[in-house]
Amino acid sequence: MNRRHFITTVSAAALLTIIAGCKTEPDGEKFVGYWKSDKGNHPVLVRIERNGESFLFHETAWSIVGKVGYRTRTVPAVIKAADNVLVVADTVHLAYDEKEDAIVSDRMKAHRITEAQYQSATNKT
Repeated sequence: MNRRHFITTVSAAALLTIIAGCKTEPDGEKFVGYWKSDKGNHPVLVRIERNGESFLFHETAWSIVGKVGYRTRTVPAVIKAADNVLVVADTVHLAYDEKEDAIVSDRMKAHRITEAQYQSATNKT
């Protein structure tokens, strides 16, 4: 009887370990989503998405050159796991502020928004 109890306990512990291991968030997952900067009448909008092991950083900014309106440029980004920082185009370092649910760099601060808010803002002219 004791042997069965021991085997059941060990099996349950192993199962819980496997389940807990499956629920861990991949590095950089908190950066994925839609973001809006806090400045200006036409704030910068950002969309970050996974691209395999790396990320794509879509920055949509207001342009007055040529056709007036929002224009998007896309650049690669990678997570620097040791510092928990997203490095965009090898130049910009973004940190995640968990308390404010915001991404922060030396040139901008942006808060998370929904996809609908992002689409609404980019459709404005």
